[in-house]
Amino acid sequence: MNVKDKFVVIIGATGGIGSMLSEKLSREGAKLLLVGRNKSKVEKLISQGNQFYEIDITDPTQIQSFVEKIKEKHIDFLINAAGIGIYKPLEETTHKDWKESFATNVTAPFLFIKGLLPLLQKSADSLVLNIGSGAGVIPMKNRSVYSASKFALRGLTLSLAEEFVGHHPQICLITLGSTLTNFAGIPVEKKREEYKKGRAYFTPEWVADKLIEIMKSDKREAEYTLYPGDFGFGTWKKP
Repeated sequence: MNVKDKFVVIIGATGGIGSMLSEKLSREGAKLLLVGRNKSKVEKLISQGNQFYEIDITDPTQIQSFVEKIKEKHIDFLINAAGIGIYKPLEETTHKDWKESFATNVTAPFLFIKGLLPLLQKSADSLVLNIGSGAGVIPMKNRSVYSASKFALRGLTLSLAEEFVGHHPQICLITLGSTLTNFAGIPVEKKREEYKKGRAYFTPEWVADKLIEIMKSDKREAEYTLYPGDFGFGTWKKP
């Protein structure tokens, strides 16, 4: 399936993966509705006619306002690419960390899917892609809050995938390994140095290309498990 002239909502469009995905989809002629916090990162895409919405996705009222603004539009794809990673031992983890992690990683995708469902159901090829994590499958020390939120996202997404079998939209989970972005407060420069030493990281370009490949596919799986070590991007060891 071609993505040219398809309408794509990208949540987290100004993040490391989201911005790269937005750029590549724009090159392929998709029509983008970009949701993010850093408008300057997508100024070029906005100048090309794509639309930008700056909202705080941890605030349900702002999500609802966004849904109301676009309720007359046509949507083919919803990409939930926003995420927050808080890596701390339990003693240092706060209730605020917990609330922010679940608001961003679980509640926001739920609200966007539910709110945009009527629009997605109008498209015969509609797809929801939720970006999960290996931490939603493999528990890791000092990442309890992040891991819990990604386990929850995985449960939500795969349950909805079952619920919508034979209906629109199709719902898929991307269980994704570490990528060379500034995620979790770890500078990308530091990750690049570790990558040079053999540590496994995807490049944002590779991830974006893979997501577009899945979007174009006529036969999709409910879950794609993508770990960089399995694709020649280095060696991974459990933290």
